[in-house]
Amino acid sequence: MVFILMFDRMHSARDEVRFSLFKFKAPRRPRPAWDFQYVIHQVEAGQSYGFRGRLVWEKFISPEDCQKEYRRWKKSLPRTLKW
Repeated sequence: MVFILMFDRMHSARDEVRFSLFKFKAPRRPRPAWDFQYVIHQVEAGQSYGFRGRLVWEKFISPEDCQKEYRRWKKSLPRTLKW
């Protein structure tokens, strides 16, 4: 299986998506946890902010298939946003 977490962008002058890895130390088994943060560089009153994302859980075929899944999703997104 493959778990794909996709975002419409990773970094711009206005905002960015950051990934983090947390290592929880349990007595018998370490349990790493992945997370992401949405960071806005210059917050302004009255402005809207956001991002678009998609999660895919499917049978793994190949890395190329994962990239194809992202390209198909990215192409389907509307070009204009309200934020």
